[in-house]
Amino acid sequence: MNETISMTEACRRTGISSYTLRYYESAGLLKNIGRTQGGRRVYREQDLQWLEMLKVLRGTGMSIRKLRQLAAMVERGDASLEARIEFFTAWQAEIERQVALRQQALATLEKKIARHRALLGQCKSKRKEPIPCITKP
Repeated sequence: MNETISMTEACRRTGISSYTLRYYESAGLLKNIGRTQGGRRVYREQDLQWLEMLKVLRGTGMSIRKLRQLAAMVERGDASLEARIEFFTAWQAEIERQVALRQQALATLEKKIARHRALLGQCKSKRKEPIPCITKP
């Protein structure tokens, strides 16, 4: 028996809003979503697993367009395994590039913080009042 889950429960379990679930369905990322006799959406466990994957990939900045490409590959089943490996490998490289950029940004911020702390120390040693001398970036 295929147990189904209400939209409310799917939202609770995935942390994805009902608005986003409806959007994903209209965008073609969720297919064959069941309905109750009253027309309410119901989800299967495999739908929740797919939603978790979408959530992870969106969290890394993947576009809806790229997610549609992945969804089309998944629909093709095992025939697209090699293509999916290439897809995920390329995205992994993109994430690694983004991480490197973030690490550079962190290093720059650490230097700025150290510089401003040094300036603060200089100002404090010169005055006992508020520190208006930190005016330069």
